[in-house]
Amino acid sequence: MIRAMHLALAALLLISLANSQSTTTTVLSAQSFKKGLTFQATVWPTYKSNWAGRFSCNNCDPFQGDQYCNISLPLICISSPNATVRPLYNVAVQYTPFSVLDGGYYDGWTGGVIQATLPVLGSAVTSYKVGDSICKGYFGNNSVFATFNSGYYMDFMNQLPAKTWAFWDWSKVKQGGWNFWGYFDLHYRGRGWVWSSQASGNCGN
Repeated sequence: MIRAMHLALAALLLISLANSQSTTTTVLSAQSFKKGLTFQATVWPTYKSNWAGRFSCNNCDPFQGDQYCNISLPLICISSPNATVRPLYNVAVQYTPFSVLDGGYYDGWTGGVIQATLPVLGSAVTSYKVGDSICKGYFGNNSVFATFNSGYYMDFMNQLPAKTWAFWDWSKVKQGGWNFWGYFDLHYRGRGWVWSSQASGNCGN
């Protein structure tokens, strides 16, 4: 009788252990296949762009993510955003829909300094708030976690005569996407985590 009870308890323990391992495997598998949004530096600062540089989607996917969440990449942060007027740099007019004047939507200005943290596991960035806290921990309270829409533009901001300094008005700017410009404080040339406006494009959702 006692031997039978021991055998039954052992069987239950094995079943429980198997279920636990199955659940763990399922969670790890889900994390392995989940993806998050990343951007990459595509234009480095030079005198031709008044020392501003650009981070770009560059084959990213803001809807489903483009890099697996079980890998570690730097977070892209922007310090002192919306603090400086836009310098003159060329915008991608050829990619701009007719509804957007002068191509600014795709080449928005952050008004700040773009920086990168040390690599962070994508699945650890469970929300924008978590990513933002990491940026603030690295670069101070004036730093924010970069988003897909961190760039801002004004209509006709690239036309001559140049209106970028004299007419830039943060109260009248519009939010852009796919690329953003800023001053660089980094040398990292790989991809980095950026927060998507689409919940399905982030590791944390």
